[in-house]
Amino acid sequence: MLDRLVLRRADVTAYALVLASAFLHAAWNALVKKSADPTAAVHAVVAAAGVVAAAVAVVELAVVPGTTLTARAAVLGAVAGALEAGYFQTLGRALAAGPLGPVYTISRGTAAIAVWPISIVALGEKLTLFSGAGSALVLAGLAASSLERGTSRTAVLWALATAAFIAGYHFAYKAALLTGSSPALIFCVAIAVAAGLGAILEGTRYRRALAGAVANAPLGTLGGGVICAAAFLLFMYALQDGGAGYVFTLRNTSVLWATALAFTIGDRPGPRQLAGAALVFAGAALMGLGR
Repeated sequence: MLDRLVLRRADVTAYALVLASAFLHAAWNALVKKSADPTAAVHAVVAAAGVVAAAVAVVELAVVPGTTLTARAAVLGAVAGALEAGYFQTLGRALAAGPLGPVYTISRGTAAIAVWPISIVALGEKLTLFSGAGSALVLAGLAASSLERGTSRTAVLWALATAAFIAGYHFAYKAALLTGSSPALIFCVAIAVAAGLGAILEGTRYRRALAGAVANAPLGTLGGGVICAAAFLLFMYALQDGGAGYVFTLRNTSVLWATALAFTIGDRPGPRQLAGAALVFAGAALMGLGR
C-alpha cells in the first residue's frame, strides 16, 4: 500500500514537472520566432541557457549530498549534446522558414510517434489501447498541420529533421539518467557540447550572429536562456522518474501552448493548424496518460 502511494506521488510529481516544462518550452520557442533572426536567436538563447545550467549544477553540487556524474553519464550527456546541436540548428531554420504553430506541431508530434515504438521495444514500456488511439490522433494532427496555408515545404522538411534530433536526444538523456547521475550535471554537459558544436558548425557567422543577438536584445536573450534552461531541467527531472515514452508524449501537450502563443507574436494560426494542434494535444494526452 505504501509503495503504491509513493508511486502515485512520484507520478503526480513527474506529471506536474512535465506540464510546466511543456509551457516553458513553447514559450522560449515563441521568443525565438519573434526575433528578427530566429537562427541567431536560437544560438544566443542556448548560450545563455548554458550559463544558467552551469549555475544550477554548481548549486546542486554544493548543497545536495550524493550529487554525482558518472563517466558513462558524461559520455551519454555529450551524445545528447551533439544531438541537441543538430536540434538547435534545424529548429532555427524551420522557424525562419515557417510559422511557429505548424513548425512546432510537426516537429514535436513526429518525434512523439518515433519515441513510443522505440520505448516499447527497447525500454519495455506498455502498448495500450490508449497509446494506439493517441498515435492515430497525433498522425491526423500532423497531416492537418502540414497542410496549413503558409507552411512551405522547406519549413516542413526542417521540422521533420528537428523531430529526428528531438527523438535522439530524448533517449540519450534517458540512458544517462539510468546511471543515477544528477539531471542538472548531465544537462550541463549536454548544453556545453551543444553550444560548442554550434560555434564550430556556424564558424564566424555564429559568433557574429550571437554577438548581434545579445547586443540587440540582452534582456530577451537572458530571459530566453532562463526559460530554455528551466524547460529542459524540469524535463530532465521528470524523465528521471517517468517512462521515456510517457514523459515525452505528455510534454508534447506543449503544442497547445505554442499555438496559443503564436497569436501573441503575429503568427495567426489557420483552421488546419488549430485542428492539428488540438488533435496532437489530445493524442499526446492519450499516449501519455494511457500507459
